[in-house]
Amino acid sequence: MANRTHFGHTMTDEELQHKIDHEIKMRDGTAKLLAASKHPEQMLEAAKSLLACNSRMIAYMSELQKRKTDEAFGRRRSTEGDQLPCKARVAISDIRIPLMWKDTDHFKNKGDHRRYVVFCLLKIGTEIYDTSLIKDVDRSMTDVTFEDCIVFHNIPNGFECRLEVYCHKLCEDLTLASSHKKIKKKIDKLSGSIGKSVGRRLSGLTDSGILSNMIVGPKYDMIAHAQLTTSDVGDSVNTFDLSLEHTQENPSELPLFGNFCCRLAAQPYCLIEDTCSGFLYIEKVDDEDASIHWVRQWCVLKNLSISCWDCAEDEDWRVPPLSIPVTKESQISDADPSVIQRPFTFHVSSCEYGTIRKQYTLAAENKDDLQKWWDGLQQHLLDQVVWKDVCDTLMKIKPSNQKRLSLGRKVTSTLYDDTPGKQLTSTLYDDTPAVIPQKQKCRTASIRLESNNGASTTNNSEFSPLTMMLKKYAADEEPDAPVTRQRSRDSGISSS
Repeated sequence: MANRTHFGHTMTDEELQHKIDHEIKMRDGTAKLLAASKHPEQMLEAAKSLLACNSRMIAYMSELQKRKTDEAFGRRRSTEGDQLPCKARVAISDIRIPLMWKDTDHFKNKGDHRRYVVFCLLKIGTEIYDTSLIKDVDRSMTDVTFEDCIVFHNIPNGFECRLEVYCHKLCEDLTLASSHKKIKKKIDKLSGSIGKSVGRRLSGLTDSGILSNMIVGPKYDMIAHAQLTTSDVGDSVNTFDLSLEHTQENPSELPLFGNFCCRLAAQPYCLIEDTCSGFLYIEKVDDEDASIHWVRQWCVLKNLSISCWDCAEDEDWRVPPLSIPVTKESQISDADPSVIQRPFTFHVSSCEYGTIRKQYTLAAENKDDLQKWWDGLQQHLLDQVVWKDVCDTLMKIKPSNQKRLSLGRKVTSTLYDDTPGKQLTSTLYDDTPAVIPQKQKCRTASIRLESNNGASTTNNSEFSPLTMMLKKYAADEEPDAPVTRQRSRDSGISSS
């Protein structure tokens, strides 16, 4: 059997162009979905997907432009025939971002009830993935924890993984108004009690005038980022620095600590795929009479050793009777032609501190097989030298959950739970299973109201009459407001 190449597949220019076209279609469809969404959760998920689509499309276009520029200047050369180190699977999981609330907010239960939604973008080259959306992040939480395991494929050595944290502040007015018509009705009702001048201005507003003061869809801001490299790979969760993106144009109210925890694992393909496989003759010495005989066995070079079986079928179910270590301390050498008993013979020596501890003698069936095994062994040693400590042990990687449903994960609360009146408090540390109603009628607002921070809208002055009326309406809870009932699958408790 021919040796299996594991350098990883590099996308061609045609494949990049196909991915760009795909992301353009996804972006257009997501934009239409965002415009048609009426529920807050749909808008939040659609806006997140739109941001991820744009990031991927920009990455593909940048890579394609770079290739064309290198080709035009003659800097693009073929690597065919070169001995390159293998690529790897890289996984990032157990992401946890600690929060630093003021003691009056977290311990003394004072201050406002700011709530946020947070997610992360993870980028390695042109591969970009987004985590699940963590909703209702408030002062009761000490950190933001993501249960995602993001797996990247065909990643070369020397990679850089960029983590970006995005945040959106939820508007309290979102849970109080069912539509812009209800807002206008409330404004008309209150316009007679605030003076004739202002009342005439408010009562004359049309639906389009009200909508012009509202943002269609939520806006996410990047509040922090981090850079991880091959040296950060490890089999356990470690702490890394988080660079905050706090500027005057993009003020972040979410109190980040400046660090985050995650597990960055890597599996070089030389540990999980066959570098070389085929039949070899192995020299064995009889213990009784010290006679030498050769045994033909099926051999596979993978995971720092040559595993040997009697036949190829035993590989799938049997532990190899013989395993020859091929580590960074091993030596590969030709056999002495004057003493060898078979042609196409070579030695694999296990060394310790430069001293040969044990030597194995193997022979190929023909010259082509000898060259194949010689190249495979040199490749295996090169992979270990390049990946260094990453090749010492095979790290476990959790199954990837990138193609998840947004409501499939464990959630602790939804936007519909935070209505005024009776509330059920919950945190990320609750062990109660999430309650996700299959059919839910909700009359909460389908239009998001934004503050002036980072949003440019028509006539969005903080002291405009419309804004003042909306704030007054938010503080004045209606006693006869319609109640949204939500049935629990387990206990049948309904919350309003």
